[in-house]
Amino acid sequence: MKKYKFYTKTSEAWRGMHEAIVNAKESILLESFILINDKKTRYIFDALEKKAKEGLKVVVIADAVGSFTLGSSIRKPLEKAGAEVLSFRRWLYRNHRKVLVIDKSIAFIGGVNFSGKYSEWFDLHLKTNKKTLIRYTLRSFAKVYSLAGGKDKEILALKEGKEIKPRSEKTKQWFIDHWPIRGTRALKDYYEKSCKEAKESITIVTPYFIPHRWLIKSLRAAKKRKIKIEVILPERTDSWFTTVANFAFASELENEIEFFFVSEMNHAKIFLVDKKEGLIGSNNIDAQSFDFNLEVSIHVERKDMVHDLYRIIENWKINSKSLKKAYSSLPIYYKAIRPIIKLFQPIL
Repeated sequence: MKKYKFYTKTSEAWRGMHEAIVNAKESILLESFILINDKKTRYIFDALEKKAKEGLKVVVIADAVGSFTLGSSIRKPLEKAGAEVLSFRRWLYRNHRKVLVIDKSIAFIGGVNFSGKYSEWFDLHLKTNKKTLIRYTLRSFAKVYSLAGGKDKEILALKEGKEIKPRSEKTKQWFIDHWPIRGTRALKDYYEKSCKEAKESITIVTPYFIPHRWLIKSLRAAKKRKIKIEVILPERTDSWFTTVANFAFASELENEIEFFFVSEMNHAKIFLVDKKEGLIGSNNIDAQSFDFNLEVSIHVERKDMVHDLYRIIENWKINSKSLKKAYSSLPIYYKAIRPIIKLFQPIL
């Protein structure tokens, strides 16, 4: 029996998380960048409220910017029911993580936010009951909880667990905590190392492709070693600005990278190397994720998980467009401002 499940659409991930919330017996710990209570997400918040009324420990942490409407529609009814609701507020830094832990035994990690307008997006979210991953996820949640001002001693005690270690020979999965707020940038180290050690191929799935110069340099170095590089992007993002940015950097790198543009909005984040190891999580390929956001990712080497990731990517590629074909459909003014947008890369 599998100890994991991948959800490839936002609405499917919501249903999976809702089922876990409904069946929770002791605790529900939720952390998200965007939490909006609307017609399509209300059933999830109703379930959280119900569980809090039943006496379960329910803790919700939302980013103050991503979830700026938190107060009226979510905070008041949840707190009235007995839940603890916190906002993450730090100058320049955002909590971009998407984490749910149920009863300290099931974890959901990935790219899925909560807002009705995202319900039909493609995305990627992992459900796991692997004990080591859950232990590290709980410890990581406790660290964010502390930064957000949480006072529950039971949760704060989780911070004192074993340090999250990097890759070891004995594990096929491990947890990556990205904490620019503490001066650590684990994701940059991971991407640089993976590009350097790739033997055959690198595949990136991201909604926003606005890479740092160091990543461009790493990808070009890999290409010189004859590594096949593919990037899967949405043809249109949720913002005209990031749509133009995607095409701007794709055009710069079209000689080194093969780009695939999918017609539906795809919010998934995947980094696959040699079809043998992969990274999934909350980070985009942009300066915000690498330099300013708190992010969380899971590295996998299990053959079945990597195979599933590869199959998911190949399905998304089936009806995709080439850069040339996708670019030809852009409005003229998009093309005109493309060079200007590239100047903003360091802060995007």
